[in-house]
Amino acid sequence: MAFESNEAAKAVSEEQITQLVHRFYERVLQDKELSTVFAAAIPAAKWPQHLALMVDFWSSIMLGSGRYHGKPMQAHMRHLESIQPEMFISWLGLWSQTCTELLVPELAEAMLSKAENIAKSLQFSLFGIYQDIPRSATNSAASVNLALGIH
Repeated sequence: MAFESNEAAKAVSEEQITQLVHRFYERVLQDKELSTVFAAAIPAAKWPQHLALMVDFWSSIMLGSGRYHGKPMQAHMRHLESIQPEMFISWLGLWSQTCTELLVPELAEAMLSKAENIAKSLQFSLFGIYQDIPRSATNSAASVNLALGIH
């Protein structure tokens, strides 16, 4: 069954969002580059709160639950010295992998589309870079440089 984007967004369940967020951050913490940023930003004892906050964030984005009351831009600005523009490619790659693994294609696409918009917005606000982040990019230096227009 094909969903319109808004229908697909509403079709995802709280349970799926929770599972997705938890699995995604397991991958983030295993990623050589991203784990360093997250480990510096979030003490180990605070991970349960961070995961709950991210579930609330995605519930608000996808289901309109209104549970998230944070300020994502300010949270990322506090760690600007640790974040590099190319990290958004890695972040989206892990998000895409997790969505594809756990969700039916229509729901995975809806979640990935929202994540792409978030990544572009953060990248622009943090670094003044506004561009599409290619889904097919890998974590290799060549594809990261190509995606960012660095030759």
